[in-house]
Amino acid sequence: MIFSNIKSSLLFGLASLLTCTACDSFLDKEPLNEYSVATLYQTEHDIRLALNGLYREIRGFNPDGYPQFSEYVYATFTDDAYDRRGAAQSSDLDFSSSKNKLAQDWESRYAIIRNINEFLARAPQAEGSFADPQLYKRYLAEARFMRALNYARLNFLFGAVPLLTEPTEPDFFPRRATREKVFDFVSDELAAIAKDLPEKYNNANDVGRITKGAALAIQARHLLNGIDWYPDKQSLYSKAAEAAGSVYKSRVYSLDAGEAGYQKLFTRASANGASNEAILTLFYNRDFKSHGYQVVILPKGAFSGSRSNNSNYIGATNALVESYQMKANGLAVSNPASGYDPAKPWEGRDPRLAATILKAGDMIPAKGGDGKSDLYVFDAHPKKNPTVTLENGKIIGSVTTDDVNKNEINRTGYGFKKYMDFDFITPVKTDIHYHFIRYAEVILLYAEAILGKDADINKAMALVNEVRARVGMPNVVTSYGAVNSKEKALEIILQERRSEFALEGPQRFFDIRRHHLGEQLFKDGNVYGIPLGDGRNANANVKDGDLDNAKKIIVGKRNFNAIQYYLWSIPLVAIQQNDNLTKDPE
Repeated sequence: MIFSNIKSSLLFGLASLLTCTACDSFLDKEPLNEYSVATLYQTEHDIRLALNGLYREIRGFNPDGYPQFSEYVYATFTDDAYDRRGAAQSSDLDFSSSKNKLAQDWESRYAIIRNINEFLARAPQAEGSFADPQLYKRYLAEARFMRALNYARLNFLFGAVPLLTEPTEPDFFPRRATREKVFDFVSDELAAIAKDLPEKYNNANDVGRITKGAALAIQARHLLNGIDWYPDKQSLYSKAAEAAGSVYKSRVYSLDAGEAGYQKLFTRASANGASNEAILTLFYNRDFKSHGYQVVILPKGAFSGSRSNNSNYIGATNALVESYQMKANGLAVSNPASGYDPAKPWEGRDPRLAATILKAGDMIPAKGGDGKSDLYVFDAHPKKNPTVTLENGKIIGSVTTDDVNKNEINRTGYGFKKYMDFDFITPVKTDIHYHFIRYAEVILLYAEAILGKDADINKAMALVNEVRARVGMPNVVTSYGAVNSKEKALEIILQERRSEFALEGPQRFFDIRRHHLGEQLFKDGNVYGIPLGDGRNANANVKDGDLDNAKKIIVGKRNFNAIQYYLWSIPLVAIQQNDNLTKDPE
């Protein structure tokens, strides 16, 4: 076996698949007592219900709030974020074969693949009931997309893995396929199914379903994720440029305009087709598919609904905060000519910083309140107690709950703002949607693919400028000067990806691995948080934006191991179940 505690079943989790769907707009509920092995997969209606259930299994935010089963967890394996539980969650970069994270990714994704294979094997029973043959092909393409999505991640994380495309029995012990075979399968599948998917849906009930743009965008991402090992790197750049370019030139998508458009992406305002740049969005609903993301991330002092405390496991690092440029000139804060003021570190910065990081001085709903009117000033410094005076003269102060020297809190001193929700009723009743991939990423994937394919620096930098201009950042030349080499151009693209997608998902993790940046980024094994003072002793007079590492709190240690980091080992638990996994791939 390749996954544990999963039994063969013709209904493959009927309870979870048919009672919920992935999207408000295509929500279907059916009583379970109307289904049996004999009646399932007989009609078009059955197929749609089962397919909607598969949408529920696309990983974004975990319904129960668990980070390890969510897309954002990969940020904790980078220089952007840290989980205070350290080694227990591999935030220390220990990816040895016995670590839980490896087994969780392996087992959960193969369980999903198995459900999809069951669906694809049984769907032909209902083909004759479809009045529109193209609709039948589209439904199968949607399921194949989800399978390719999971194989893409398994292939990226583990390399050579078993490639299963048909239902299997519990006593089946497969060998691994070669890394290249799995990689090509994913790319070929996404290219093939794109032909059976529409560019957009005109029926409101289908908003949120997989499109041609989603298949090609994920294909471009997948192709560029292989550039560090795939034998024919040039073919990857060419195919990625074609896929991303097709989405870019389709004019189906556009960037949500301005700083407000960027901020809107991570709120309910971007839901249900309201965002022009949403390519693949995972929908949530408070009644049928909600999540508890905010409980995992929010400070202890923040609104907790019916729960006594937030977990406050994960925080942003100082390295991420300092990576954002100055808005006026696009210079790094470490550049003396940038105009950066350590005493006012949040002023004049790239607007995406304020949209991403919960920082000292931000007012947020207080624990014990109603989530709206009862506020406090967030500050994690043990010796500072900032206050804010409202227009009505009321003074809002901070609390000691969030101090970095307290136990069982995120000690970086920086929280997350993206996708945060204070208007929740119970801890796992949040419904802000998650953008799995959006148009800004396609633009930057296209830029990187063009750079690799044709060495067209000017076109690549023009694409980067499109993303920067949305939030009012200066163009590349103003920020970096003349760009005369592919190496410099790539560095700019990766910096832009970091600023644009920080803390959203695995984008930074992808970049570090595929460009082998780990040796450089993790040379200093310390994970730094907010500046406290000389010798890291809390001092109320310390500047919030001091760039001296000696004044910053150390919140954890990382031991970078290139062999483990760049390619995860097959989980020990999987090998114990199936020793064929130790044999050479075929």
